[in-house]
Amino acid sequence: MRIALLSNPSSGRGRHAAADDVARRILTGAGHEVLHVRGSSYEQARDAGRALLGDGPHRNVEALVVVGGDGMVHLGVDIVATTGVPLGIVATGTGNDIARHFGLPSRDAEASARLINQALSGKGAITAVDAIYASRPDGTLLAPQRRWSLAVVSAGVDAAVNARANTLSWPAGEGRYVRAFTAELATLAPYGYRVTTDEGTWEGPALLLAAANTRYIGGGMDLAPHADPTDGLLEVLRLDPVGRPHLVSLFSRLFKGTHLTDSAVHIERSRVVTIEALDERTGRDRGLRPPPHPFADGEPLAELPLRLEAVPDAVRLLLAAQDDLSPRVCP
Repeated sequence: MRIALLSNPSSGRGRHAAADDVARRILTGAGHEVLHVRGSSYEQARDAGRALLGDGPHRNVEALVVVGGDGMVHLGVDIVATTGVPLGIVATGTGNDIARHFGLPSRDAEASARLINQALSGKGAITAVDAIYASRPDGTLLAPQRRWSLAVVSAGVDAAVNARANTLSWPAGEGRYVRAFTAELATLAPYGYRVTTDEGTWEGPALLLAAANTRYIGGGMDLAPHADPTDGLLEVLRLDPVGRPHLVSLFSRLFKGTHLTDSAVHIERSRVVTIEALDERTGRDRGLRPPPHPFADGEPLAELPLRLEAVPDAVRLLLAAQDDLSPRVCP
């Protein structure tokens, strides 16, 4: 079988390069033809992946394997969504939240490559899952490289923390998000939104706003414990304005997934959600800030407004054999 192996060793300060070599060795040893491309930037990796994939019925490869963190998985999803080409994940990043949801190995390239080979040889699973498609509310397309995501689209303090965490070089893992969250507390104030779901339209202030297809963000925070990427629905979470002590308490509960019982947390399940910022004058009159720049799978998305849709069976993932993908506790 011909496999495209795609990575961006410039991310993660080059630690992915060794994982590339391990994955290629194992997959080649299993009899696969591996076309290995290392992009020096996100854009180069994206373009190389699309070129390797080919177009229409004349596919150049039978599977795409990405090596890196959630950002590389995000890139892989944007390449393979709706093509039918399976996606394998060698998770070597900081957070690895997507691998965590699907029970995949984290920072173990050998185990990841062996699992991918098992899935391709029929001893694992090739499982169709939903993906999030982003566009403008009127249907206008976004830039081609930023239309699809797999995990969570964040548009509140969660996005602001993500942006700040991406600028930090230490600590690793969840500690980086904790440090970024602590810094964001200094300027804590609600944002102004207009949010439309399958149930109707809500307008007002919120601190956190996210649309989740899978459970985790920020290196293990269980944001959406009931998210199921096979049900055709997004979990839309909103947090009312609360004080700093209350928010700190909720933040600690995020890692256990126990925050949903708090009266300030609201959740809806919706196939489509449209997120808009209140117009500047309305927001200013209500003392509300414009929302931060949204993030998808930990990567910058287009600015608001956005229409987000759960598209069933958009991506085929190479996974371990399992009965279902319903929410579960992952290490």
